[in-house]
Amino acid sequence: MLKKIARLISDFFLPRRCVACNSRLHDGETIVCSRCLLYESMSGIFADHSDNVMVRSILGCGDVVRGNALFEFHPHSNIAQLIYRMKYDGRSSIAVFMGRHAAKVLKPSGFFDGVDVIVPVPITRLRRFHRGFNQSEMLARGISEVTGIPVDATSLVRRRFSGSQTRLSGEQRLSNVRSAFELVSSSALSGRHALVVDDIFTTGATLSVCLREISQKAAGVRLSILTLGMTKQ
Repeated sequence: MLKKIARLISDFFLPRRCVACNSRLHDGETIVCSRCLLYESMSGIFADHSDNVMVRSILGCGDVVRGNALFEFHPHSNIAQLIYRMKYDGRSSIAVFMGRHAAKVLKPSGFFDGVDVIVPVPITRLRRFHRGFNQSEMLARGISEVTGIPVDATSLVRRRFSGSQTRLSGEQRLSNVRSAFELVSSSALSGRHALVVDDIFTTGATLSVCLREISQKAAGVRLSILTLGMTKQ
């Protein structure tokens, strides 16, 4: 009771704000307000996890089981603000929160059934040093908290940073990230069902390279993918 009273007093003088729309958070809300969670369509884009445009865009990259994104990403939207603050404002807690939310939303549909391990798309050591964390790993940690599936953030590494992908075409993106990733421990994923997690799916170039690297070195691995956002295809 005292803790609740203290929080109410704190919120009165220093109101907490939704990281997406900047509206005042109410009691019981954290990080993102209920209105954004409900009305920004943060409930999974595809009803069919195994046959959708995301899965079809990465065919040929291994034994892909399923794929989905939590929401459709639009530049300059409230969701874009959330992603920006998560990646560039030092707010790792946003990524963990959104990972938890994604897991809670998709778990009832069976999306995580059979998944043995969660593999976040890695970033270079230098980028991690400057940012302080890997947002994909924090997403994975949030998903793990809800599903109980362990996170492997060491088997897949990024050897080099190829520059921002934002203004590149699909073909340029693929060329830019080719050979950027390396699976350094194939035994950790061989014969397992690995869920590869990233923040945004644009053309699928980054995830395609990651999946190919894993499938080529880890015998019998099955792969699924989950991202927070996906740009309109």
